[in-house]
Amino acid sequence: MIVYKTHDWLQAIWKFHTGSTVLSLLKRLAFVFVYVVVVIVVELNFLDFKLKNTPTEFLSTMGILLSLLIIFRTNTAYDRFYEGRRTWGVLVNTCRNLAVYYNAVLGEGRPAEKLFFTKVISNFPFALKNHLRDARNLNDLDETVPGTLAMLQRFDHVPNGVVSQLRNRTELLYKEGVISEGQLINLHDLLVVLLDVAGICERIKSTPIPFSYSFFIKLFITCYIGIMPFMVVEDYGYLTIPAVMLVSYVLVGLEMIGVEIEEPFGLERNNLPLTQLSQVIRVNVHEIFGYNLPTIEKDAAKLGFVIVT
Repeated sequence: MIVYKTHDWLQAIWKFHTGSTVLSLLKRLAFVFVYVVVVIVVELNFLDFKLKNTPTEFLSTMGILLSLLIIFRTNTAYDRFYEGRRTWGVLVNTCRNLAVYYNAVLGEGRPAEKLFFTKVISNFPFALKNHLRDARNLNDLDETVPGTLAMLQRFDHVPNGVVSQLRNRTELLYKEGVISEGQLINLHDLLVVLLDVAGICERIKSTPIPFSYSFFIKLFITCYIGIMPFMVVEDYGYLTIPAVMLVSYVLVGLEMIGVEIEEPFGLERNNLPLTQLSQVIRVNVHEIFGYNLPTIEKDAAKLGFVIVT
């Protein structure tokens, strides 16, 4: 994700135009440029297709309809992006609440248990991040006691394995009399939220915008750009080329941005910064339990004008 300063327009524009999305956009615009140049040269010098006699209201009406479709498309994609960010906000708060609760319940007399919960709670966001990105990578996770990471290897759904570790150790503390039944119920409610968050993220990822709707918008944009040069060539002449290129930049760019942010958990520049959010949780949980992390790990949780994943 590009974390930017809203008042610094020049730097924001520069960051935007160095991303892979813009490079893909420029490739598409190159095809549009060739097409428009051929149409204008042929129309003005060799063959009159007579489309310039079409009423201007036709192009205006198509533009209005296309604008409504793109607005709906962009809003739908941003809703998915924002729901993903809001869900990860719930995860941040839940991990903090779990850390505060376990730290208060365990007190000063059980350092081994405190270290266990510190690492396992910190492991969950990294496990969820890798799961959403289809990466079976346990290198981000901390080893709690020997064998815990090896145990997670047998899980296809690693976040389930992490929550299982938390739940099993919590039940053990209850049987030992360290926590009361009321505390067990409260911890259960918080642990349930972890898998609720995972389920919401999986729903967002596995339910894309329907293909027919997405395809129709692309087809409409292609048709609109395809007929536009014929409609305005009489008034604009060779200036039709930059005019169509500008319109194409806006329309195709908005569609591509919508495609990029509708799946917010990927590695594109405009996706959510899951690694940074996971690191924020790790730093917060360690601070709550009283453990200090290296400065480099704390700095990884800070925002700046950088591209974070």
